[in-house]
Amino acid sequence: MYPHENRLTIMGRLDEIARARDFVTAVARQVGLNEKAVHHCALAVDETCTNIIEHGYQHQGHDKSIEIICWVEPVKLIITIRDEGPAFNPLLHDDPDPTADLEEREHGGWGIYFVKEFMDQVIYSRDGNYNQLTMSKKIGA
Repeated sequence: MYPHENRLTIMGRLDEIARARDFVTAVARQVGLNEKAVHHCALAVDETCTNIIEHGYQHQGHDKSIEIICWVEPVKLIITIRDEGPAFNPLLHDDPDPTADLEEREHGGWGIYFVKEFMDQVIYSRDGNYNQLTMSKKIGA
């Protein structure tokens, strides 16, 4: 089994997202997630980090970091992403309507919608000056 907790800190730049995705992919595979679940975790981390950089840091995060923390509980992988952007809970916003005609669909909100669809649980919290998005994926499901 993978060590209890693993951390990676990246800078708030788009070119750093691949490192976060690769890190989570390696942990997810090591703990025994199937390839579909591994892919879901990687997409969720990619989307979350992209949103932090583009919206939270407004592409000005070269001196700011994003921390990715992974740990394993007996039946699930938990991934927490921490950033130092302004307080923002993406879970408070209404989901876009996937059944609407393409011409009528909202332009924003699709990333967090897919994160919520891909992961088994998604929770937002504020810890001091940090946003925390904690996501989990069941092992063996």
